[in-house]
Amino acid sequence: MLKNIKKIWGETYKNFPYETKPALATDIKKWRDAGYTHDSFVGKLYDSKNPMPTWVNTLPFNLNNMSFAFYRMDTLNIMPEHTDHFETYCKVFNIDKKDARRILVFLEDWKPGHYFEMNSIGYTDWDAGDYAEWDYTVPHAASNIGVEPRYTLQITGHV
Repeated sequence: MLKNIKKIWGETYKNFPYETKPALATDIKKWRDAGYTHDSFVGKLYDSKNPMPTWVNTLPFNLNNMSFAFYRMDTLNIMPEHTDHFETYCKVFNIDKKDARRILVFLEDWKPGHYFEMNSIGYTDWDAGDYAEWDYTVPHAASNIGVEPRYTLQITGHV
């Protein structure tokens, strides 16, 4: 189920220099074995290695050591069902993955062709500020078969 926070951002995220980061080889093999034939299984990221807008630090989420990654899915980008590994995050903060959490904030109102799935429930028609939160056990997926980019903010933190 999606929850909502008040939208406090403009549209500067659209101008970030997004980069493609590879998916894990084990995930790619699983997706290929399932019949996916895409050349790429990811969107593009602008992550915490880059300067972040100050408003991200005012978001009302109660997680420790939050890191941020803006995510852009262009037309025909897909991210098949997977669970988050949190490997790097857990190493950096010396935590067990059972304590790690991911929050996905939709930065814009839903547009035709944009899709999100969590725990086998599909979501469309979201509002800017709607968000979902999960841990490493929750399967989720996303895609964009629309004509406009799909922008989200991924937040990783721990309890």
